[in-house]
Amino acid sequence: MGGIKSKVRSKVMPLLLNLLATVAFVLLALTSHVWIGLVVAAVAIIGLAWQALGQSFTDTISGQLLLVTGLLITYQERVPSASTSALVITGLGIGSLIVNQPLLVFLIERPSIKVANLAGYAAGRDTTVPPRWLYASAPGLLAVLAILVAAKTNPWIIAGLALAACLTAAVTTAQALRVRRSPHSLDNRLRTALQAYDPQFAFYFTAPPNSEYHIGMWYPYLKRLGKPFVIILRERAALPVVAAMVDVPVLYCEHESFVDQVVLPGMKACFYANNGSKNSHMVRFNRLTHIQLLHGDSDKASSYNPVTGIYDRIFVAGQAGIDRYEANGVLIPAQKFDIVGRPQVEDIHVSDAAVGDLANVTVLYASTWVGNYSDASYSSLHLGDQIIRKLLDRHATVVLRPHPYARRDLDSARRLARMEQMLADDAAKTGRNHLYGDVSSVQMSLFDCINSADAMISDVSAVASDWLFSQKPFALTNVLDEERSAFEAAFPLARAAYVIDHDAANLDEILDQLLKIDSLVATRRDLRTYYLGDFPTETYSDGFVSAASKYVTTARG
Repeated sequence: MGGIKSKVRSKVMPLLLNLLATVAFVLLALTSHVWIGLVVAAVAIIGLAWQALGQSFTDTISGQLLLVTGLLITYQERVPSASTSALVITGLGIGSLIVNQPLLVFLIERPSIKVANLAGYAAGRDTTVPPRWLYASAPGLLAVLAILVAAKTNPWIIAGLALAACLTAAVTTAQALRVRRSPHSLDNRLRTALQAYDPQFAFYFTAPPNSEYHIGMWYPYLKRLGKPFVIILRERAALPVVAAMVDVPVLYCEHESFVDQVVLPGMKACFYANNGSKNSHMVRFNRLTHIQLLHGDSDKASSYNPVTGIYDRIFVAGQAGIDRYEANGVLIPAQKFDIVGRPQVEDIHVSDAAVGDLANVTVLYASTWVGNYSDASYSSLHLGDQIIRKLLDRHATVVLRPHPYARRDLDSARRLARMEQMLADDAAKTGRNHLYGDVSSVQMSLFDCINSADAMISDVSAVASDWLFSQKPFALTNVLDEERSAFEAAFPLARAAYVIDHDAANLDEILDQLLKIDSLVATRRDLRTYYLGDFPTETYSDGFVSAASKYVTTARG
């Protein structure tokens, strides 16, 4: 969403606003349709104010100058007794503000590290006047000028405001120039606060918008290490989201050079949740131990990406996490791996109840997203209608939990909307408490959804690996239509699952196995250890805490 808004602001809006400003100028200066011109000008000014607050000026300078010219010409025509001096001061004042907008942004918006949750540090304002007030001054004066034109008021009012705005801009420019030429005092203030906090390790994160849940899944367990640490972000949009999610310092480093400033001598390790390309900006610090966690443990290609080999340590949940690299031709030395379990699953309730004995069965349908490439698209959403309908025919209560990225794809979003409508209609008719939409995706965590269900239908994803901890039955979709032997070789977890064909032709048979017969109880138990490690259920997450603690308490040798 943020990307679309940015494109509209940078590409579409300037063209539209310049067009509106041109129309307003023609109506005001060259025709007698003054009131229509003022209405068009008002619309343009509102748009210009929005652009100004987004620091997007350059492409609308011509439109702003046309507006001020048209309004001044109309002023002189409507108020013949208006002082020429006042109009000249107004024109020069507003015009200079308009022309100098890009320079003000360049001087004021000095790239810097953005900080949240760091005790002892407050990002002081570099200028007396808040920058946003100054950015909005030109559109604001245009609005006042339009109002005064309509009211036929004395022009010295707007002239005085324009002169005051120009003086304020001059003072602010001088302050910003001083800070820009001597930035080290600000850098030192941040470094002093960081040194007082004394972080022992970092969690480094770079990812597209709406990926912040990767941090959320690891943050509680990094906190359990009992050492101060910082979260380093490389995308600005993530800063407010992550800052509200955690209570440790969060540092947004726009440039690679900023990363240098926040890696302190006391840091011993750095954790990562994905293989983002900007990770290389952090991995270059050889004195740190770099630990790849990934954000899910599955048989997908992302869980055996060759890039993972650049890290010093690779944390995997169980032996399956090691074997899948070699099985897919990715050769990484065995000594790089640590089997630590998947600590998040400690919140999953373990059950050995036979689903066939339950009077009312709840089934979780947890589909994945379509992915970036067709040959790695494991999503079963195109089968979703059939799956939901068959479950409803069997009087099951359904929990619909799609991947967080699923709604990015228009076709997937339409499919989800249809499934949600099916569940809403059935709930109204039968009273069954189906869970979907914001209830299952926002109000409930993934593990809440897992705990609420007796069985699951899923795609090839980390959700299936996590579900294995519960020991409850599950089905997997074979959407790429691979032979059963090839499917199990590529995705060993399928040995513990009831596999739905690519066209769901065997769906009734699979649902009988899943919800009545369940012949894979022993297989699930064996594969649970293979995928999730051999750690006691009661103290399961201690495996991760113990392994991670070694690297955050001892400097790399």
